[in-house]
Amino acid sequence: MRNHQMQMPAQYTSIGDDERVLLCGGETTAWQTFQDIGRVLNYVARIFSAGSSIVNNVVTIVNYFNKLEDLLPVIGEV
Repeated sequence: MRNHQMQMPAQYTSIGDDERVLLCGGETTAWQTFQDIGRVLNYVARIFSAGSSIVNNVVTIVNYFNKLEDLLPVIGEV
């Protein structure tokens, strides 16, 4: 069994937690959380919008063919 240990370079300097937060991209703020939730809701809205659009298109096609069937006997009588 091997023992893997992390080895630091000779010139390694340990940093504190406050510096580590800055180096890792900062803290998560309420504004950032609000924006993230907004992005998720935007993606969900896009999914429902696409589904609604598909349903609307199918309804339009069915209505078109129903009206076309009503017009065909009239065209045939001429």
